[in-house]
Amino acid sequence: MASEGLVWLAVINLLLALFNPVPAAPLDGGRLLRAFLWWRTGDRARATAGAAASGRGFGWFLLLAGLLLFARGDVVGGLWLVMIAWFLIAAAITEGRQAQLRAMLTGVTVWRAMTPSPVTVPASTTIADVLADPRYRYRHSAFPVIGDDGDTPAGLLTLAAAGRIPEAQRGVTRVREVMVPRSEVVVAGPDDQLVDVLPQMFSGGARRALVIDGSGSLVGIVAPSDISRTVSWLMTAPTGKHHRGDA
Repeated sequence: MASEGLVWLAVINLLLALFNPVPAAPLDGGRLLRAFLWWRTGDRARATAGAAASGRGFGWFLLLAGLLLFARGDVVGGLWLVMIAWFLIAAAITEGRQAQLRAMLTGVTVWRAMTPSPVTVPASTTIADVLADPRYRYRHSAFPVIGDDGDTPAGLLTLAAAGRIPEAQRGVTRVREVMVPRSEVVVAGPDDQLVDVLPQMFSGGARRALVIDGSGSLVGIVAPSDISRTVSWLMTAPTGKHHRGDA
């Protein structure tokens, strides 16, 4: 059984090595195709969309080939092709959607998307007080934490993390002991490009960004709901109203 597993692992690696040069995202060949299309058109979003479309097409081709093998009795070979095809199609769709989102958000500042003047929680507050306070029980699931000086952003508290503290310990556990420290939270400036902040946000567990101005004061927060709201606004707003200061 172990030897058979090694054989199939070698077969999978061989198939991936053979497919990798194919000009279809997310394969390496797809990266080359995107680079060529970007050079040819000068439009990164269009180039990524083209590579993603190629990836979807190649994935569907492999899917049909796998089903054909399966119908002819090659169950194992057909199944592997179908699995690889499914992976390629899903990855290509994801890459295409990310390209569309990036193109839509190009030129939009963090200031445009953020929730200004968010509700904050002092670092010295007990978890019991946070969970009992109506301000922290509705609308949002995470709140910026302010240091003992009452002004400096210290981190981010999620209600999920607060809720994991045993009830008997909530009265003596402080927010500073549970929060995500500022060093682990994405920090952005109001005039930063939102499209540059998004990858940082979604690569971390907090999935939020604290917005801090040049003086070091907290002026806002960006959460996934803010991104969704901004995208909805962009889909309905007149062209040319994507920058800070526009009405």
